[in-house]
Amino acid sequence: MEREDRIKKLKKIKEKGIDPYPSKAERTFFIKEVLERFNQLLKKKKEIILVGRIKSIRLHGGSCFADIEDGSAKIQIYLKKDQLGEEKYNFFTELIDLADFLQVKGKLYLTKRGEKTLLVDDFRLIAKSLRPLPEKWHGLKDIETRFRKRYLDLLSNPEVREIFRKRSLIIKLIRDFLDKRNFLEVETPILQPIPGGAAAKPFITHHNALDIDLYLRIAPELYLKKLIVGGFERVYEVARCFRNEGIDRAHNPEFTQIEFYQAYADYNDLMNLTEELISFLIKELNIKKGIIDYDGNKINLNPPYPKIDYRELMIKQLQLDLDNYPDQTSLFKKARELGVEVDKNAGRGKIIDNIFKELIRPKLINPIFLINHPVDLSPLAKRIPQRPNYAERFQLIIAGMEIVNAFSELNDPLDQGQRFQEQQKLLENGDEEAQRIDKDFLEALEHGLPPTAGEGIGIDRLVALLTNSHNIKEVILFPTMRPEK
Repeated sequence: MEREDRIKKLKKIKEKGIDPYPSKAERTFFIKEVLERFNQLLKKKKEIILVGRIKSIRLHGGSCFADIEDGSAKIQIYLKKDQLGEEKYNFFTELIDLADFLQVKGKLYLTKRGEKTLLVDDFRLIAKSLRPLPEKWHGLKDIETRFRKRYLDLLSNPEVREIFRKRSLIIKLIRDFLDKRNFLEVETPILQPIPGGAAAKPFITHHNALDIDLYLRIAPELYLKKLIVGGFERVYEVARCFRNEGIDRAHNPEFTQIEFYQAYADYNDLMNLTEELISFLIKELNIKKGIIDYDGNKINLNPPYPKIDYRELMIKQLQLDLDNYPDQTSLFKKARELGVEVDKNAGRGKIIDNIFKELIRPKLINPIFLINHPVDLSPLAKRIPQRPNYAERFQLIIAGMEIVNAFSELNDPLDQGQRFQEQQKLLENGDEEAQRIDKDFLEALEHGLPPTAGEGIGIDRLVALLTNSHNIKEVILFPTMRPEK
């Protein structure tokens, strides 16, 4: 019934010849600025114009207190019948509802209780709300509604707004960090003729004018490396990526990562750079002593981080020496013995990854660099010269999540061509996450890629970690959801 009552009020407002949805509103200050400069503005007896949404109304006979909130803060306003006149005052008390937007004009004063308040000389309705605020006294709690209707979540839960302010700040800080080190921010295609740069099943679409199928990018990697070939020695992209995969606390089909590439560097250089970046974030975000609470754990983010060899970790945790299982058949059998379900068409690399993700990674709480991954897992990474079955690669793992993935880039076009052939065979055998042969990228490599290292940082997971959010839906404004019936 409340919506119908508000519609009746809207009609009455229009009958009075008042436009309830004007094109523009005025203001002299943001509310936060008024609160910060309150004593100065009070002393000057300056007329203030504010705009915002009505969050509460408290009637007291011929006067009324209300709270008005803009995007910066909330302040109390005071309306008096003898100040506004009976007609204007009655307009407010009879036709204005919670969640309506007002422009208010008046002067500041302190109440007897010392509350900073604006005494209203005049006001104007600038947007009429036809629906009430959800659970207005207790905040919106239903998780499904919070994610589906994020605007209501933001209206009801100020702590959620703070999460997304922090997310924006984290991305800005990473940009600043890279910019100061002479990295160039670039943009690469989201629609790609061949998906590459990661092991993932892509989304497919069709371009009508060109009459070709295209894929939403799963990673910007191959295009960024082409830019290194072209002479840009340090590049990065804040990249929206898309992977046609399951949804859980650490995965969303649409996600954000920052990828950067540095010529004349290897994976050791990027481990050092990653530690510098985390130290920078600890300082700029004022993380006390570099220690965060996450999922009931106290996690010390202060570098340096231990470096743990992939093969040695497998041996230590599972008594599994990967060198004793050199082919798919033997490792598939071992995975079954360990209780890990693996598709029979999965390649050796995917089996290794499934064993690690299921049996080891959840136990890795404090930050570590997991280094020297099997080449089967790393089709775009350079081999370790003394251990050609392993690659110069690392992951930064915190709280059981991969936060960073990085490696020395494979710049031998013949080796890369052979690895693409191996991936193509996996694809033809039913592995939908295997990478395709990208002839254009191979041609770029043949023009010469200098020694290069590249890194991807999962922004959603990093923000979840730094805001103590236990599901990345909490840090994605509009996560992917099944439509309501």
